[in-house]
Amino acid sequence: MVSSTPDKQEVRVEQFDVSKIKQRFRLRSPKEERIKELANSIETLGLVNPITIDHENYLIAGFHRLHACKLLGYETVPVIRKDVSREFNELIEIDENLKRIELNYIEKAEHIVRREELLEKLGVRMKRGGNQYTSGMVTTKELAEQMGMSARIYRLNRQPAFINEEVKDLLRETKWADNLMNMVKLEQQNEDVQLKIANFLVCEQCHTFQRAFVEANIQDYRKHKDYKVDFDLKERWGIPHSIMRFTKAKVELQQVCDLVAKEPELEWVKRDGIHFGTSKIPVYGMAADHAEFLVTYYVPEGGLVLDNFMGRATNGIASLWHGRKFVGYDVHKPNVEKLGAVLKEHYPGDSNDYQLFHSCGIELKEFEDKAEYFDAVVTDPPYVLNAERYSKDERDLSSMNHKTYMEKIKYNFQQLYRLIKTSNFEDKKFYPVIFKVGTGRRGVEGIVDMDAEFQSAAKEAGFVLWDKIFNQLHSPWGAVNWERNYLNKYVQKNYETNLIFCKFK
Repeated sequence: MVSSTPDKQEVRVEQFDVSKIKQRFRLRSPKEERIKELANSIETLGLVNPITIDHENYLIAGFHRLHACKLLGYETVPVIRKDVSREFNELIEIDENLKRIELNYIEKAEHIVRREELLEKLGVRMKRGGNQYTSGMVTTKELAEQMGMSARIYRLNRQPAFINEEVKDLLRETKWADNLMNMVKLEQQNEDVQLKIANFLVCEQCHTFQRAFVEANIQDYRKHKDYKVDFDLKERWGIPHSIMRFTKAKVELQQVCDLVAKEPELEWVKRDGIHFGTSKIPVYGMAADHAEFLVTYYVPEGGLVLDNFMGRATNGIASLWHGRKFVGYDVHKPNVEKLGAVLKEHYPGDSNDYQLFHSCGIELKEFEDKAEYFDAVVTDPPYVLNAERYSKDERDLSSMNHKTYMEKIKYNFQQLYRLIKTSNFEDKKFYPVIFKVGTGRRGVEGIVDMDAEFQSAAKEAGFVLWDKIFNQLHSPWGAVNWERNYLNKYVQKNYETNLIFCKFK
């Protein structure tokens, strides 16, 4: 039997002793299922495609076909001999392997990177820093096109190859190696964190990659960070910030916040009949950047922070992880319980650093015998009327009409005036009461400007407006939703207002 290659060189097929076919080091192990499938096919139809070997009897192509023939007990197989270099031999083998869908993403990445190395040795791969327009050179873009990928997807597929070798060995034969983005995320961590993540997964201490990722980073953060802020608050007295774009929060701090926020049982439900009906809002992360700035900028280290409408407690977590103490209130019991559990497991400090109350943050009855007690208040009460249900508690502000709502807010400002310490400009003592005002609110005559409402309530209680910050939002959900904004007379701004009040004598 004689056939021709594309360059019209004559290729002879011969029968060759199976036992004399040699194999070099392979990047992957044989797949038993694939071998059995091929054996069944070969037994029925014969070996349609001969096995390719070089003149030293080393296998070039047909790895699984060879093992299938061995399984069937064949002593000889049809082979084609090609005179190729060792590098080209391996390159052909890799190209064949990359066509197999059963490769996991660690194996695939190793194949891709090794292929690039071989092409460079053969003088056809453009090296790093080379001119992409050099004649005869192959660029990353061209390599991606050869594999039917965009350049971006190609780069992502090669990234798992650079995971720590010990970590790759731990995960290679597991289900975790079948998720590309998880492997990419893993490669981006330092080697110590990579190893922690892998051990969490293979020992089944964590049942999701995300959980293992968070746990490993929290451990690393505890080990290497001291949670300190390097500035003297006194030097910032008298320098209000009118407009602020918050920088991204520390990754580790955000991960702790996500442990509280991203829990299905804490999904809050939209009210019956309101714009989207009764569907649940997907779990979303609580951005810690805003809270982190307010705490570190306005609250002295070691200060006692109150959040009387804490929700998912980003203000509280930011306070604790930056060396402050914290008192939190919420009328929704699952919020309080979840935060308590997360702090018990992950907070590296003393449990006496925080107090949590499933109680009404308006009346603050637990501190009715106190005065001049808190160093700061950082809070974000609910503003949206009848759009979302935060809890079934009758004390929840989101269920109240605007008149009742403002009565409660005014009473709350009176309590805060009693509980916050007195600021003193001359002595540079600064004890802020900070309210995040995120939206407008529906009143009797339409949308109410909550900035003005809160300033009026605070002034009535005796506070002075010290600072006002506008925080530009990246993607305010619902901002352009017609049903939400028009039919329900609701406003979502593309910014949040932060009102900073002080008490002076």
